[in-house]
Amino acid sequence: MAENGLFPVSHKRHSNRYWRSFTSYQFAEEMSACPIVVSEVSKIATSFPIVFQQNEEGFLPAALLSVVSECMSPFVGQNGRWLAPYVPSELRCFPFQSDALSGNGHRWRLTVDESSGLVTRDPQDNPFFTMDGQLAQKLCQVQLFLQSRQISATETNRLCSLIAELDLFVPLNEYDGITLPQRCWGIDARRLDRLPDAYTLMLLASRALKLIHAHQVSLSHCAWLFRAQIDRSVSASGPNDALGGFITAMAEDVLQGQKRSEVIHAMG
Repeated sequence: MAENGLFPVSHKRHSNRYWRSFTSYQFAEEMSACPIVVSEVSKIATSFPIVFQQNEEGFLPAALLSVVSECMSPFVGQNGRWLAPYVPSELRCFPFQSDALSGNGHRWRLTVDESSGLVTRDPQDNPFFTMDGQLAQKLCQVQLFLQSRQISATETNRLCSLIAELDLFVPLNEYDGITLPQRCWGIDARRLDRLPDAYTLMLLASRALKLIHAHQVSLSHCAWLFRAQIDRSVSASGPNDALGGFITAMAEDVLQGQKRSEVIHAMG
């Protein structure tokens, strides 16, 4: 069954179909947020504000790609090029995704977005399967990457559950005067500071404190994200040199910031 164009990859459905690697990030242009996992949180925090979002399974961290709903994300250029220093893992294997099978958190299913325009019947493109019915080598590489991400996603879910058990999540409607998208959550800093030492040590040992600190430090990006979107909106009818320069400068600042010992310390 399809969900938002997603179908499980199967020999029955895809043995005579092919797929193309994406060449543009325009599919992410209208995304306001992107799910992230704990293995990439330090890199995400250098470029994007990190917030938490809630679904039926609990809280999950996400990288904000937009804080102005009527403006496109500034991280995707007019030619579809990704402009930020880091590409979130969620975006790297489009049109493929991987999800855990119901009732078994250690098995995953590879799915493909057939509405992406990248699933074809052209033999010049990448095959889904070999002649003997095995998953083709290039798609095996995609699957391995996504399964590795799923392992980290399972760990991320565990850490967020621990934070939720300590009642540290609070609604986050704005930061530093910037209104954030609806249904964002953050960490209650005052409650965190008042936790008994035993709980703080538990957060530290579990790596949940690293996730919390990354979230707190990353929120400083909200102001420049807002400015970048406004700049893009203003220059939409003309050359985008100003925005490109802004993002380039941001990338240079990020690279310099990665060398600062206090940021490294803050990331755990």
